[in-house]
Amino acid sequence: MTLRPWFYSLILAALALGCGRVSDRQARALVTRYNEVVSEAYRKNDILLIDAVVGPNAPDGRRLTGLIGVHADMGIALDAHLESLEVTSVEQAGGDLRVRTREQWRYRDLRTGTGEQVGEASVDRYEMTYHFRKLKGAWMVEEIAFAAPPQVGRKEVPWTMDAKDAHSIVTPPPGKP
Repeated sequence: MTLRPWFYSLILAALALGCGRVSDRQARALVTRYNEVVSEAYRKNDILLIDAVVGPNAPDGRRLTGLIGVHADMGIALDAHLESLEVTSVEQAGGDLRVRTREQWRYRDLRTGTGEQVGEASVDRYEMTYHFRKLKGAWMVEEIAFAAPPQVGRKEVPWTMDAKDAHSIVTPPPGKP
């Protein structure tokens, strides 16, 4: 079994986080891990994957479950890739941690099964605030929010298309189950 590089980062971050204040580097590792896990959950349309990074009663968990469910119901998966991440501030108070970032993402929707791109791809830029809470010794995301209005590249997403186009997204091509 091969362990992924983010897993090693997680172990190092977990060991270091047990020793007091969270550094910018450790905060970046937490945000990176969250984004990797959530991106994988989107690609696989698997809401259970987020349990590893999102607190059990977190509003963000409910939001992610809804977004992943919408994609799955439409027969598409979101292929999301974090292209850049800069930590701009880290604030810690006891078991709460807030990390503010600047990020650039590349997104595209892919038809489940075929991998065919649906709609246009997008490059988006965000300033985000991640609120982590320490639960049973681990930092889990409680909530994320835009710290500034997002800069979104694409003008249209598949679920805002007219009924004919939306139908083609969720209907398999002829001869395909």
